[in-house]
Amino acid sequence: MISSTIQIIKSGLADFRINILLRLALVLCTMLALVLIYQNEDQLVFSLIGGIMVLSLQIYWLFSYMQSTQLEMESFFDAVRYGDGAHRIHTRFKQSQKLKMHWQDIQSQLQQLRQKNEELMRYYSLLLEKVPVALVVVEGEKIELVNSAAQQLFKQSSPLKMQHLVQYGSDLAEDIQQITSGEQRSSQLVTDQVTTAVALSAATIQLHSGNKKVVSIQPIQRALDKQEISAWQNLVQVFTHEIMNSMTPITSLSKTANSLLLTQLAQQPDADESLQDAQQAIHAVARRAEHLMHFVQAYRRIANPPPLQTTTVVITDLLEAVCLLFREQASERNIEITCSVEPTNLTLVADPVQLEQALINLLRNSMDALVEKSAGHIHMKSYIGQAGNLLIDIIDNGEGIPAGRREQIFVPFYTSKQDGTGVGLFLVKQIMQAHGGSVSALQNNSSETILRLMF
Repeated sequence: MISSTIQIIKSGLADFRINILLRLALVLCTMLALVLIYQNEDQLVFSLIGGIMVLSLQIYWLFSYMQSTQLEMESFFDAVRYGDGAHRIHTRFKQSQKLKMHWQDIQSQLQQLRQKNEELMRYYSLLLEKVPVALVVVEGEKIELVNSAAQQLFKQSSPLKMQHLVQYGSDLAEDIQQITSGEQRSSQLVTDQVTTAVALSAATIQLHSGNKKVVSIQPIQRALDKQEISAWQNLVQVFTHEIMNSMTPITSLSKTANSLLLTQLAQQPDADESLQDAQQAIHAVARRAEHLMHFVQAYRRIANPPPLQTTTVVITDLLEAVCLLFREQASERNIEITCSVEPTNLTLVADPVQLEQALINLLRNSMDALVEKSAGHIHMKSYIGQAGNLLIDIIDNGEGIPAGRREQIFVPFYTSKQDGTGVGLFLVKQIMQAHGGSVSALQNNSSETILRLMF
């Protein structure tokens, strides 16, 4: 477009020079005619008046042409400067027709260029909005732009500001401000008191208005949980396989030996006391081996979880069914169990059998924690959190969970009970991970214990 503009300018200047020269030549001829008339004394006055009128008219035409050309050129340059593709050049002289024709070509090029720019802007805007990664454009301490994925992550429909990030964790706001171009770091996003691991990366873009920092925020908690659960499943599978291979013959042989000794003792009532001791020892080995087999079978279940069979679950019916299972047992222990759902019509697409098992494990864990309480209370409530997630809280008035144990309680083999297996809460974590959710023990300043399921 620049080369076309230069050609138009050169062509216009050439036409302008020719027209000026022709008009100046006419003015000179008129002036020469006035000199000749002045030398001829016949009808001198009328001739001079006529010549002066003709000269004045030619000078007017000359200045009118120069002014008109100047206005047209200024209009042309203004249109080029501001990209005014809708501008029209109106001409009164035939010499300007060429400028008008060239300007129509410029208009066509301007329209094509504008269409390309608009199409490119729509493409980049669509790309920014549809990319599934949360993107935040930061300049200094100000957030200038967020895409739809970031609005969904932070549950913000209005423009996001830096001070808004503090409610999602002081670490996150600080990391977004401090991260530099090309750097990657991990941070923590807190929603509804549940901490989620996120990965941050930054890049810098240079614009005329200054440098902008683009920060991507990628939640990685589910990926970490999936890898952790997969690692534990593989480990449990190896352990249970080896233990079962060793314990199966021990269990079988100890039962056989115990049966033989019992038969011999029945036939010999006055048998030696050492034979009775041997039978009791073999019986203890057989009983312990059988308990160990049941223990291993429990871990085999978490190593091979069944696939989800999802359907629409009414949360009110689910909580009331779980409460009903424990109501009699809780009454015997002087424990009150209540449940609430707000709003009452909450539903969830999930596997009802596995979700009920998760709640049973959590409720049993709460009841065990209240064994020394004279008046225990367990409350299950479901509601929509501030971030828009469906939450189920299991709250009891037990001793609470120490800060150092909040993450350990979901690890397999970990238990604080004498007869515990360390399977129950890990199974809950596994079920929630399969549903795309999470389970966590909340930090609570009161004496209450809160275990939260977040979907």
